[in-house]
Amino acid sequence: MVSPHRTRPRLFALLVALCVVPPIAFFASLPWLKQQPDALVFLVTGITTALVVVSSVVLAALHDRRMDEWQRSNARFSSQWGWTVGASVFVLVFALPPVQDLIVSSAAIWGGDPNPDRRLVLTTFAFGFMAVIAAQCLCTILLSVGWVYWKSRPTREHP
Repeated sequence: MVSPHRTRPRLFALLVALCVVPPIAFFASLPWLKQQPDALVFLVTGITTALVVVSSVVLAALHDRRMDEWQRSNARFSSQWGWTVGASVFVLVFALPPVQDLIVSSAAIWGGDPNPDRRLVLTTFAFGFMAVIAAQCLCTILLSVGWVYWKSRPTREHP
């Protein structure tokens, strides 16, 4: 039987690899993916995203189990304010013309179009950012309501 102490580093290494290797493989395969049908591109993108998200959530849960109360307070504070400050800073940085030029030039390189429509690229990028913020807001509300419901339920009396 394998001891839990030997399993943890292997599990940790596997989870970190699942967070890092699929995106690297995805970006390395972009030239090949550009030649594939949209359905295959979306499938590969979905699989890559699912692997990264699931492995990072499991990694975070395992890490959380080993934290003390002080570290958990730090995590709560930084995640609560990190998202808010990060989103606010992004909006300010996104307004800078050099950043917009970088986004448009990246779209030109990745999209294979030497002269993409600047307004379309920036509008799509902004809508994508707004969709992420809206999804985070909705999930925060739902998790808050769920947590209150879970913690407010009556305790069961055991005979």
